[in-house]
Amino acid sequence: MAISKKAVTSKRKLSVLKKENHLNLFTTFKWFSTGGLLGYFVLHPCIMIIANSMFVFGPDSGFSVRPTIFSVFMRSFSLTMLPWSFSFALLSALLGAYYGYGRQMLTALRESEKKFRELSITDDLTGIHNSRHLFRQLKAEIERSSRYKHPLSLLIIDLDNFKQYNDDYGHIAGDKVLARSGEILRRSLRKTDSAYRYGGEEFTVILPESTGKESLHFAERIRQAFEKEAFSLRQERNLAVTVSIGVAQYIPGEEITALIKRADINLYTAKNKGKNRICFSH
Repeated sequence: MAISKKAVTSKRKLSVLKKENHLNLFTTFKWFSTGGLLGYFVLHPCIMIIANSMFVFGPDSGFSVRPTIFSVFMRSFSLTMLPWSFSFALLSALLGAYYGYGRQMLTALRESEKKFRELSITDDLTGIHNSRHLFRQLKAEIERSSRYKHPLSLLIIDLDNFKQYNDDYGHIAGDKVLARSGEILRRSLRKTDSAYRYGGEEFTVILPESTGKESLHFAERIRQAFEKEAFSLRQERNLAVTVSIGVAQYIPGEEITALIKRADINLYTAKNKGKNRICFSH
């Protein structure tokens, strides 16, 4: 009997959860044991040695405490000290376990916060950033560009004839094209670049440290990557998908909306000139 992908994924998630729970229990036990041993063999005997005045007097009427490892060890096993040692060990163990568990909780909280933040700025279908994050990031890049007088460019990319693909092959096939488009963009980016799903079949790419002319080379690489990609919508055939791209370089002092509008105008110019091309104007 064939097992569905959903069942396999569920089993994997369950095994990961079990592993994490075992790890949490092990870490708590580790801190509990460490605290207990530290309390029993080191902290409490040392305190009792000091309390019992193991002083060595010096020539100037001063004194110092000189507990040896042997004396600390023997104090741990002294019959009169056992109840106190066990009590101190238990208290230290509980504090150790609490400290260990607290560290786990803090780490888990930070990881959850990081995952939640990543999910909130990521487009589910394409795996790249969403439009909400685009405006925050573009604002930050414009401020950086203005501060350091570095160039900044923006691409707006649109899938050609996407509505026709949806009509001919259905929305599920269209979603596959969008998902693959996200993969192509991720493969094409440099470390400093970032890609976003702007809406529908439109994408944007922020290119820090790039002039408009330099961005044309990058845009051409993206255009060729789409042109060469084989989109397998059905087993019997592959579908060719092309893109049109509008490029705009940031002009110092202009608003975010003005920069996006110029890139958008260039995109529609590329569309009107026959699609599967790039347009950039100063």
